[in-house]
Amino acid sequence: MAQVKGKFITLIGSFMGGYLNARKEVDDLLFAETGKHYNEVEPEGWYDVKWNRLFLEAYVKASPSKEFAMITYGKSIYPILKRSNLLPTNLKTVLDFIKYEAEGFQTAHKGSDVKPRKFIKLTEGDVIVEAPAPGYNSKMYEGVYLGILEMLGVKTGKVVQTKSQEKGDITSEFHITW
Repeated sequence: MAQVKGKFITLIGSFMGGYLNARKEVDDLLFAETGKHYNEVEPEGWYDVKWNRLFLEAYVKASPSKEFAMITYGKSIYPILKRSNLLPTNLKTVLDFIKYEAEGFQTAHKGSDVKPRKFIKLTEGDVIVEAPAPGYNSKMYEGVYLGILEMLGVKTGKVVQTKSQEKGDITSEFHITW
């Protein structure tokens, strides 16, 4: 069973500020099971990744943009981390951030079904990475990579999901170019 750090549940819950009814529904479920609301979970505590999935599904369902909302949320993660001064200052290039995302994923998740990122190609301007999603929609990672590109001012970057667990592939894979 995959687990995720509580700060990511809090992040998703906070991000749902425009969808209070949807947030309340899933937050009530979280409280019933854990005795804590989304903004009360231990930031460094471990929680079943199903809470990430349930909050994200509620967000997508409530959003008028539906499935694109998953990408929108993913795009916000690194800019939020940067504004909160939660990123190492030595990260400068897109490649630095993509490698850091792989490390950060491993520190934010644990469990037997959590697989590390696997770089198929890792060169400046062209990366292919396997990024399996343990228990939630991998489109979020498309957004994460797009968010990194946009945060660094890359206007011509592209992220193409070449394999998708949601479509039956054994992994999710992304081709990132800039």
